[in-house]
Amino acid sequence: MLTVVFHEGYLRRYPTGAVETPARARAVISKLKNHYPVVTPDPARKEDVLRAHEPEHLVRVQLEGMDVLEAAFLAAGGALCAARLALSGRTAFAAIRPPGHHAGRNRYGGFCFFNNMAVAIRSLLETGAVQSAAVVDIDMHRGDGTAEILGGDPRVQLVDMTLADGAQFVDRLMTRLALLPDVDVIGVSAGFDLHVQDWGNLLTNRDYHRIGRALGETARRKARGRLFALLEGGYTAHELGKAVLAFCRGLEGKEFPGAPPEGRP
Repeated sequence: MLTVVFHEGYLRRYPTGAVETPARARAVISKLKNHYPVVTPDPARKEDVLRAHEPEHLVRVQLEGMDVLEAAFLAAGGALCAARLALSGRTAFAAIRPPGHHAGRNRYGGFCFFNNMAVAIRSLLETGAVQSAAVVDIDMHRGDGTAEILGGDPRVQLVDMTLADGAQFVDRLMTRLALLPDVDVIGVSAGFDLHVQDWGNLLTNRDYHRIGRALGETARRKARGRLFALLEGGYTAHELGKAVLAFCRGLEGKEFPGAPPEGRP
């Protein structure tokens, strides 16, 4: 069964963009907690973050204030927790904030302070827990920070869907996934801002269900079932929880939420 990673600290306010609100995490956990077990993570440690970022970067984030610094460490800790759950055989979705895929080695922006995905993947690689990994980014915006930190690492395969044709997004994703080599774990930067009710005005909840199903099947074929997903974008709170639930049901290989069981009309 899928496991959700969540901490009440993700509901705290801290200085960030006006649209990156606690309502995002609240909408997701309010949907997922009724379907899945929830695990509470610890904050990342300084040494965890320094696997992905320069020491000067930590100083810059600290200058934004202790509220921001604590939130960033807690989000990175959620990513680490989700990655470790994946290695134990439990697909995980981390309903974390702030998001992370725009944070580079020595810069931050786009509501991102630490690159949660890069922290998690680098931890797995550098501790010897895995020898290879894939990162699939389905957010509307390119994960430029993830590409900067992990793009030159031959152990990491990056699948960035930002440039995919809009109308054929899901089909293009499936094609890209089919080309992935076998890896030890798959991390998904799960952004939902391409939703029809969000900035991208493109994907429906059924599309996110199909995306989740494709990713889950790929993980079972090519990564021994080891997959974790981290919340990135998605700013229409009243739709975000439903989209994430559809995605998670797809990851499990289960039917679309609210659909009749297979074999029934």
